[in-house]
Amino acid sequence: MDKNKYQGKAFYFLLASLFFTPISAYAAIPLALTSLVLLILSKPNIKLNLLDKLQIILLGTMLLSSIFGVYKKHSFYATCALLSYVLVYFLAKELVIEKTRIEKLIKTIAILILLVSAIGILQYIASFSLIYKNIPIVVSSMGKNRITSICYNPLILASLIGFSLPLLISFLIEEKTKKLLWISIILGIIAFFLTSSRAPTVALIISLSVLFFIKKKKLIAFLIPIVIILIAILYMPLRARLLIAFKEGINTNRIVSAKAGIKMWKENSVFTGVGIHNFYLLFEKYSPPEYKKGAPYVHNMYINFLAEAGILGLLALIAVFGFAIKWSRDNFTRLKENTNNNAYQKWLSQGLFVALIGVNIHNLLDNNIYVVGLGMLFWIGMGIISGIYSKIK
Repeated sequence: MDKNKYQGKAFYFLLASLFFTPISAYAAIPLALTSLVLLILSKPNIKLNLLDKLQIILLGTMLLSSIFGVYKKHSFYATCALLSYVLVYFLAKELVIEKTRIEKLIKTIAILILLVSAIGILQYIASFSLIYKNIPIVVSSMGKNRITSICYNPLILASLIGFSLPLLISFLIEEKTKKLLWISIILGIIAFFLTSSRAPTVALIISLSVLFFIKKKKLIAFLIPIVIILIAILYMPLRARLLIAFKEGINTNRIVSAKAGIKMWKENSVFTGVGIHNFYLLFEKYSPPEYKKGAPYVHNMYINFLAEAGILGLLALIAVFGFAIKWSRDNFTRLKENTNNNAYQKWLSQGLFVALIGVNIHNLLDNNIYVVGLGMLFWIGMGIISGIYSKIK
């Protein structure tokens, strides 16, 4: 089998892995490993750029955190899971650059969003759950009128749709005749609001406004916040969740967990932290007596990572996201739409630029990168940015 055939098969396994990211990491990771084996067999000529090296440094800081962590074994296991992020990053960098593959990537994402949205909307209408051989396929809605679809949690579903919508809309703006994109986006928007998720809604307002602004559709960019705020006002479950955030005492657990995270960091190794995924194991020690059963993580990605991976890990994480966002902007400002290949790379870079901005805004109030499926999806996006950047540099 020649190089192109190996890489072609590796690409399809990567797409399959992406498709399963919000459904089951137990399926997504083996598919990604199969893709890696096929890519290695193709003998690729890999050259590391700055973002690639930063990914390796980030992984190194997590390993250091495991070595010097409080619960070393637990931290090491968690780091191994997060290793899948770096794996799919490099796979995406090597495999998702050309027009035909970008087209298939967007189609896969559109089908995935269509599927999870349709199931979620049906769940809202029929109020059902599905369990097969003690494995939850569609879990019961969390709270009144909050759908989960096949993502186990409304927040995971909202995060998935919130990241994917800018990518799909970026292509729809340029190719308005694509019926699959229209259907997927419409159902995705409906399902997104049925999750009644607060932080993802704020992130979506900003990311879509920025997307339409860079697409030179300034009127729509201005109207996006107004329209979404009106929807939030008119849709009672989301309005109730937004308003309750301002009630006294409602965010006490979030504040307590944030303070516990900072205290945890200060009283342990400030450089390497307490160990990846060790926060919830140590929460009781660093929280007030009345809050012994707190959140399993800090509702702020940066404070959580500071506590668990120290200042070295936090700086590496910020650098990874910072350069990924910067490079995506560099990509779409440099690319001219003089060929189909360049056009597709530009549109994808625009979508990823605003999607990653949304991820970072969302994670000021949450920490969804520890959801393995979502983390793999975000890192696939960064890998694509790196691949396009290296190609056009």
